Amino acid sequence: MTEPVLLHESIVDASEIDSLGHLNVRYYGERASRANHALLKLAGIILQEGEFVRWTDTFNRFHREQFEGARLQTYGGFITSEGFGDESQDFTRAYFEIRNPDSKTLAASFVVLMNIVDSAGQVLNDLSLRQMSQESDLLIELPAHGAPRTISLKEPKSVSLEQIEAIELEDLRSGMMSGRREGIVLPEDCDAGGRLREDVNLMYVLHRPQPGQDLSEMGPPILKDDQGRRFSWAMLETRSFQCQRPIENDVVVSIGADLLTGEKWRYTRRWMFVKESGLLLAIYDSVGICIDLDARKSIVIPPELKSAIEANCVPQFF
Repeated sequence: MTEPVLLHESIVDASEIDSLGHLNVRYYGERASRANHALLKLAGIILQEGEFVRWTDTFNRFHREQFEGARLQTYGGFITSEGFGDESQDFTRAYFEIRNPDSKTLAASFVVLMNIVDSAGQVLNDLSLRQMSQESDLLIELPAHGAPRTISLKEPKSVSLEQIEAIELEDLRSGMMSGRREGIVLPEDCDAGGRLREDVNLMYVLHRPQPGQDLSEMGPPILKDDQGRRFSWAMLETRSFQCQRPIENDVVVSIGADLLTGEKWRYTRRWMFVKESGLLLAIYDSVGICIDLDARKSIVIPPELKSAIEANCVPQFF
């Protein structure tokens, strides 16, 4: 085993700062994606014509928020299947962590499961990728600080659009991720075959900025409690479990609900389907903590919001 290798360096730009005044979650993912390209290149993994790499399962843990001007370095390597209980599967796992070398802090970490996909048949097939990575001198151990704390890496419980729509959920979008959204897959989102490009996150289809809107208006809403404190939700952990990719002009319906909640946190799951066919596209999990935006520390969820969260909790889908 070796230590993670440096794969990417960057400076946090003002355009990457969201409504909470810190680096938006999507830009951590972009840095990990660039590091992944560098890792595959170092390993000598060459894709055949018509093949591409898909992240079918992405776990992300946030350690320390980052701000404009921060210098970030992304390290990573391939990790073994040991401990995941999936040694017989044909995929490769990789680990990436984003560090701030100036403050000597860890910003975020990722555990990524990737497959080689045939673009024509959408067939997952990466035995060669797994063999090459397992024999690579880029093989590392998953550090304890990169492992999940709350979110499980087991396959999530599958449900249908009809099952989710049958539950009467209050629209709690102002609270965080709960509620219903719809979005359409545009031509510019798609590859030459008319399928959503691999570099376009499904969440972007649902949360893309409107014309004239910049990123400072995006991100979790800023709320006020009865004491006048400004608060919102900061992500501690997220997981994106990809099932299928939509095609051009598909209407994507996304329904989110809380599965678990604590004194200061909530565990939310969002299911995404093709509206017309009911095809399950993806499942997104997130653990968010309630933070005082001025004190920059966690606080107890305000009672008026806590009661609404509890009333709409659906632990049976956990």
